[in-house]
Amino acid sequence: MTNDYEFFAYDGGQLTAAAIEIFAYPMGDLTVRSVDGADLVPGVQVLWVHTAAPDWTVVFNWAALTAAYPHRILVMPFLPSARGDKDTPCPAHTNARLAALSGITGIVTIDPHSPVWLDTLRAVNPTVSVHMISLAEVVAAAVDAGDYLGVIGPDAGSLRRASTVAAQLELPVSVADKKRDPATGQLLGYNAPAEVKDRPGRYLVVDDICDGGGTFALLAQGLGAGFELDLWITHGGFTKGTDVLTDNYRSIHTTDSLRSAVAAAVTSPESAAVQIHPLGRYVLDVLHNISEEPK
Repeated sequence: MTNDYEFFAYDGGQLTAAAIEIFAYPMGDLTVRSVDGADLVPGVQVLWVHTAAPDWTVVFNWAALTAAYPHRILVMPFLPSARGDKDTPCPAHTNARLAALSGITGIVTIDPHSPVWLDTLRAVNPTVSVHMISLAEVVAAAVDAGDYLGVIGPDAGSLRRASTVAAQLELPVSVADKKRDPATGQLLGYNAPAEVKDRPGRYLVVDDICDGGGTFALLAQGLGAGFELDLWITHGGFTKGTDVLTDNYRSIHTTDSLRSAVAAAVTSPESAAVQIHPLGRYVLDVLHNISEEPK
């Protein structure tokens, strides 16, 4: 639990660990407190969340503890329940409302599933600033564009994301065609995009979230022989491990937005490694810009 939350202060170009800890009462409810009554470190106050299911009482209580400071920044690369943007009730709305009311002054994130989460945050509390790390820049720094013939998005919903990455890499983009059971709507597999069927080679598949990985395996199998695929996943949940991915992709690229991704990299086979691309330097750039803002 405690490894899912890190507390820092940013000042003078340095990110310093803050003497703040999570404390559990005997019945299990959580709060945060200064360690041994230590003074807080001056500067931009930072709470970095590494879990897909945060306890919002930690965020609220941290914001209250650091309320004397003008900048209280929640670094939350993965927005919890962002994929629930079409569900009823809508957990994306719920989590965004909690963030908006928590007492933070800004949030740092990357590659939200859709605009719904952040739109809700802004609607509930327009004073919270949103700082978006550029996905395209992160991917461009992580892979060699010259290795690929193009970028493939797994479905129509991924087109904007894949197009943004492809533009940064100066590569063509295409979207795979899903095959569904007409009676049940169940996903049966994929057809290769028409524009790449006759152009086999190495491609980069780009999407935001990997849960179990089954749909990405179906995509690789649908493209068929002659295609060598790498996979970019911004947020690696990997709830069923990575074997289904490493069996079908040459390599898997992801960020350290979630602890689950970092754990998967440790156990992945060398022949199809899960490669972690840390977000730290991008977060530091954002914090530096915030620290330069007028108080």
